[in-house]
Amino acid sequence: MKKLGLSVLIVALLVIGANVAGHHFRYDLHAAAINFEREAASLEPFTTQIDGEVVNYYSSAEKPEKIVMLHGFTGSKDNWPRYASHFIDRYQVIVPDLKGHGENKQDLNGSYHVEDQVQFVDALMGAIGVKKFHLVGNSMGGAISMLYAASFPEKTASVTLISPAGVHDVPSEMDTILEGGKNPLIARTEQQFIEILDFVMSEQPFIPGPISQVEAEKAVARADLNAVIFKQLREDLAAGVNSKINQVNTPTFIIWGEEDRVINAKNIDKYASLVAGAKTLVMSGIGHLAMVEVPSYTADETLKFITQLN
Repeated sequence: MKKLGLSVLIVALLVIGANVAGHHFRYDLHAAAINFEREAASLEPFTTQIDGEVVNYYSSAEKPEKIVMLHGFTGSKDNWPRYASHFIDRYQVIVPDLKGHGENKQDLNGSYHVEDQVQFVDALMGAIGVKKFHLVGNSMGGAISMLYAASFPEKTASVTLISPAGVHDVPSEMDTILEGGKNPLIARTEQQFIEILDFVMSEQPFIPGPISQVEAEKAVARADLNAVIFKQLREDLAAGVNSKINQVNTPTFIIWGEEDRVINAKNIDKYASLVAGAKTLVMSGIGHLAMVEVPSYTADETLKFITQLN
């Protein structure tokens, strides 16, 4: 009986040990995958400080021309490496975590309004000595890019917007879900995170199970903060953040996935009509994250737009 009890105890300890090891292995594998993607794009991690807070960003080797890439709501600098890799031969690529996102400070009492994010980006550029740059923004990052170009035209060489927030005249599937009291972009369970990936992308890249699980765990852990940020973003949209779009005089290119369920692609014409000379591209079969779903094609089209400006 004692031997049986000891055997059960040993098995239990082995199971617990395996689970603990698996947990740590999962995070090690996730870190290795993130580093692999970053290094493949010739990006290096850096930090600086803004108002006493550490700010995390990636950058490629220094070059005279700069291009800055801004992720969307719940995203991070890790949304961009495969897209960014196509620019490094010609540009210094700078990819920050936006305020409250990625590895930056998470503060439930923080202010994450679009105007605050604009000032955050400008402070970051000042801190690292970047005076003028091309700007690429996705979703929330698109709204930030638009407002940045309106606020600092002398610093903005061009703007590329990928499924940008700001014009929502034509409702989307997400708008309908929000009216029902649910938010399809905030995960409070790991299963909901998987559902979010299906919701925001029509052409998902392959994500190994352990990597996806770590991302899910991180998303669930920051669900309350995401709710705060989303609330502030919706307040900005309701207050008319799009009223400044027609102040943008910077060369602008708007890319939209035709299958976007987050922000209806039919808003592209209205958005473009507010910016003099804006060029547009609607991508068939693509969702809300074109730079993740088809990074090479999206980058090629962006490069065509930018190089034609010279």
